[in-house]
Amino acid sequence: MNKNSKTSSFLNSQFDDLSSNEKFDFLEDLEDFLKQQDSAYYQHNISNISDAEYDKLKLLYDKLITNNPDIKGKSYLNSVGHKPSDKFEKVNHKVPMLSLSNIFGSEGVSDFIDRVRRYLSLNSNDNLEIVSEPKIDGLSATLTYIKGNLHIGATRGDGSQGENVTQNIKTISNIPHTIEDPNVPDILEIRGEIYMKKSDFFELNERMLKEGKQTYVNPRNTASGSLRHLDVNVTKLRKLYFFAYTWGEISSGIADSHYEMLGLFKKWGFDVNPYTKINNSFEDIIASYNDLNEIRASLDYDLDGVVYKVNSIAYQDRLGFISRSPRWAIAHKFESERAITKILDIEIQVGRTGSLTPVAKLEPVNIGGVVVKNATLHNEDFIKGQNSEGGNIRDGADIRIGDQVQIIRSGDVIPKVVDVNIKDRNIDSKEFIFPENCPVCGSSAERELNEYTGKISSVRRCTGGLYCNSQILGSLEFFVSRDAMNIEGFGGKSMELFFNSGFVKEPGDIYTLQLRQSRDEIDILSLEGWGELSMNNLFQSINDRRSVSLDKFIYSLGIRHIGINNAKLVSQQLTSVENLLSTIGKISHDPDDALQAFIQNDGLGKVVISSFLSFLQNDRNICILQNILKSIRVTDVINEISEDTAISGLSLVFTGKFDSMSRSEAKEQAERMGAKVLSSISARTDILVIGEDPGSKVKKAEELGIRIIGENEWLSLLGI
Repeated sequence: MNKNSKTSSFLNSQFDDLSSNEKFDFLEDLEDFLKQQDSAYYQHNISNISDAEYDKLKLLYDKLITNNPDIKGKSYLNSVGHKPSDKFEKVNHKVPMLSLSNIFGSEGVSDFIDRVRRYLSLNSNDNLEIVSEPKIDGLSATLTYIKGNLHIGATRGDGSQGENVTQNIKTISNIPHTIEDPNVPDILEIRGEIYMKKSDFFELNERMLKEGKQTYVNPRNTASGSLRHLDVNVTKLRKLYFFAYTWGEISSGIADSHYEMLGLFKKWGFDVNPYTKINNSFEDIIASYNDLNEIRASLDYDLDGVVYKVNSIAYQDRLGFISRSPRWAIAHKFESERAITKILDIEIQVGRTGSLTPVAKLEPVNIGGVVVKNATLHNEDFIKGQNSEGGNIRDGADIRIGDQVQIIRSGDVIPKVVDVNIKDRNIDSKEFIFPENCPVCGSSAERELNEYTGKISSVRRCTGGLYCNSQILGSLEFFVSRDAMNIEGFGGKSMELFFNSGFVKEPGDIYTLQLRQSRDEIDILSLEGWGELSMNNLFQSINDRRSVSLDKFIYSLGIRHIGINNAKLVSQQLTSVENLLSTIGKISHDPDDALQAFIQNDGLGKVVISSFLSFLQNDRNICILQNILKSIRVTDVINEISEDTAISGLSLVFTGKFDSMSRSEAKEQAERMGAKVLSSISARTDILVIGEDPGSKVKKAEELGIRIIGENEWLSLLGI
């Protein structure tokens, strides 16, 4: 499958209609594809897909993992931007620059407020101030001042490490080089958004046209490229601006609220968006959103939503962060735009895990400045006019080739078919018959029964497995991806080229390429675009990756439902590749015993465990695994236990309601102090921490002889 078709497949998928198992697969496939593009673009300066397509896919991924917290065990990108370019000096962010979770609609706002109140254990009469800020569609940047002097200007990069673009930053006219205030902290990191005004963007494109040069796509991408240009003089010619909106590292706190801190930014000479305001109720927040939505077209800079932040800094500190984003802030995206167009064809695309995804090939239509040519049709039920529960959607109207359909770009990004016009349907149109066989390998394509829900999957899946070329190729591309084996040189169409040539049919073949080339068994130099330099670079990359951690090795196998996080949990359970191989033997001898060993891991769900053990029961999978192990070394997991606190290494369970903090906050405190927090009582539990109305867990703990402590004793352990 080429990159463009894969992009369309992702953007056109009906994620909400998938089963839980299918959602796992989709997220893992999308994650892998994004990482392949990151490697190609940032490490090799190769663009397999357009910047616009990449941005759409990244926003899609962010939205899906944000809006689907119920998918336990899913993996996600730990980075929030991109790996810094080797062309710039690296800057380590002492305070990570995280991205924001997204919400769409007023219900998301209400849920956000409720989550914050629950976490902080606030009563309904306790005031909760929320600051609303316009979400500028630009490039995140950070400015570090030492004793009032601009020391470093950097991009966000991957959230942990950015690019040193200090000299380029200094060309931006509204960024102060010095702060003339004796009270400014010795270390002050100010974060904000760098953007290009729409008027300046149009003026730049007019100039490019007159000079016979290629024009730019949009202000956001232009601002990003300008800031990261290697020639500072080019950046200087581009008119860029900066809005300050938060802070990172700071040597001393000098404000009690977010809004107060923004006031200090203004005092120090920074631009703060004038439409920022404090809201004291849900109604105030919605009014702020509606006001900005109404005026955004008239502004000279692009907005794609509104950001809400808890105003109290003390509350922000208590709320903390979850994986990639803060609990105390969220982005409310503006509503989508719609258009009418015609379905020219319906194509079936086969993913890495065998899923058959129907994609509508559209008569090109412009939606919000973006030309849309493809849209997802999700699955065969969606085409028939049915949802995953068997009920009607679109009043039961099916979708056919030749139909006029309504397209929406969800969150201004994701193209979806939302309605069909059957009144003007061609009298000769025929119902679309979804294939029952894989269009690639011809194997039976089936809809699986979910043994846990008792429902038939909405996705039809090719049963050919590793005999299906689409699945084999997808698995190989996944194996070499950044978060897996991280073998550079197989980006773009390279892996497809090696696969089609017969040089690589399974992962173990990758490690024998150099040997087979030296023996004249294969001829890599005969492949289009390959010379001595690229071949030797590939060999070097392969040899550099002959040692890998157990979690990355497990992840690289591409097992369904085993994303990055679950791979870590499985590896912590196994600790070594020897134990992995031993598990294979246990499965063949006593499957129930092997299952029980994994059930003991509180973080692994039944679906994940079942998928992992099923993989190890397949003879072909075992053969592939063993062939890989002939050529690589897998390092053991060292489960380090901190001995610095009273609860380090202990397993705790929390139950009941606490007065001083929410249960969620208590759990995070425990984890920060080196404890493991479990969800249920078992013989492995060391301490049960109880609040008011603890329920049945107390009785079970007493039966097992587990230590039980109340809230006061818990606070004592914390040193509070």
